[in-house]
Amino acid sequence: MENLPTTNAGWLELGNNYLLRHPMRTAPLVPERGEGIYMWDVEGKRYIDFQSGQLCVTLGHSHPDYVKALCAQAEKIIQVGTTFIAPSEVLLAKKIAEIAPDPLQKSFFACTGSESNEMALRLVRKYTGRFEVIALMRGYHGQSYGSASITGRGGMLREGYGPMPTGASFVPPPYTYRCQFCKGEACCNLGCADAAEYVIDTSTSGKPAAFFFEPMMSAAGQIVPSKEWIHRMVEICKARDILMVADEALTCFGRTGKWFAFEHFDFVPDIVTCSKGLGGGVPLCAVVTRAEIADGAVAKGYMPFSSHAGDPLLCATGLANIEIVERDNLVENARVIGAYFMEKLLKMQIQYEIAGEARGLGLCLGLELVTDKKSREPNFEGVAAVTNYCYENGLWLPIVPMSKFDDPLQRRFMEMSGSHVLRFMPPITVTKSQIDEAMEILEAGLRIAEEQTARGASAAG
Repeated sequence: MENLPTTNAGWLELGNNYLLRHPMRTAPLVPERGEGIYMWDVEGKRYIDFQSGQLCVTLGHSHPDYVKALCAQAEKIIQVGTTFIAPSEVLLAKKIAEIAPDPLQKSFFACTGSESNEMALRLVRKYTGRFEVIALMRGYHGQSYGSASITGRGGMLREGYGPMPTGASFVPPPYTYRCQFCKGEACCNLGCADAAEYVIDTSTSGKPAAFFFEPMMSAAGQIVPSKEWIHRMVEICKARDILMVADEALTCFGRTGKWFAFEHFDFVPDIVTCSKGLGGGVPLCAVVTRAEIADGAVAKGYMPFSSHAGDPLLCATGLANIEIVERDNLVENARVIGAYFMEKLLKMQIQYEIAGEARGLGLCLGLELVTDKKSREPNFEGVAAVTNYCYENGLWLPIVPMSKFDDPLQRRFMEMSGSHVLRFMPPITVTKSQIDEAMEILEAGLRIAEEQTARGASAAG
């Protein structure tokens, strides 16, 4: 094609003519290529990518061995009908069974995180014969109608779409920093778990089919539950024969310093849904479960279907992704480098008044910004200032959606979505020197945001 744009602005203008662009697609750059943790826009400017694409490129951009595996499979066969089983599909399922703790053994593959949760929702209902499910407030499980029905955010995810599928009840999240049940810094009375039990016993039949949750609530702002809360929820669910479905879209296959985030809490869920970290960049998701559940649901007529279920190309590439993580000991790298990264964030937490809490696991970390440590008022403007500064200086972080900060309802939705939290999720290949490079930019942005916040407080006073 001739006369194509050569600038970011030119491509964005052309895109406006032909693309349906929603409010989240507001990035001011157009990436052209990537290598490792870096990507370059069409004007040749380099960025440190600290969100791993859309949290998908676990190995970084265009890892040579990953690309080699993708190309090798593409030369053989790319897609087959859903009545066939491909060798790469079998090998990927076998590899996952080897990695996952017992008794997780059987997998089904499709493309997206929303799909995986849709399939899991249908699976638990078919297997148990029960319709109701519970999920967490602030939780995120996808954009399709079924997955959105178990997403506890409201706002723009529901507004204007008519009634959501029924059957879901929502329980409080284990958000220690903003706990509505605990009084005092050191308190954890597990009031959120008690409230969950109360909701189950008063707002459902008492025996929902399943509890959908994220072992680490990354999309809500890197919220890490306590091990005590997890174990209490296990007790509550076991007593009522409720299946536990762990959504590991953002945390699977090494990002948290273990193969799965749930392994940090010494329990094994009944079902795990995986996506972003599984494919490593290609659209691939999985539902992983016990053989008893898989076989029992199929015997009752469960038939998950997708045109791209178990595609040879996707499965071969996903398998290569896992094998490279395993070969290069990248789970351990995520643990070690993540600990190094966290040390730096904890120092910032002490140094800056707007740094409320640093938290996370492995290389899935966050820094919650507040107007001041005493009030803990979410500082959306501060996050916007930091991310804008970082972008201008070559560090790419998840951006704050374009919203009206002065609109109470918008602010509430943003707070539920963790938009007041700086999220850091670099490829798990990242090194200490690359962390240092990024942190120099981040800290300069924090200083600017702190000065802006102080000026705003002074003007308001």
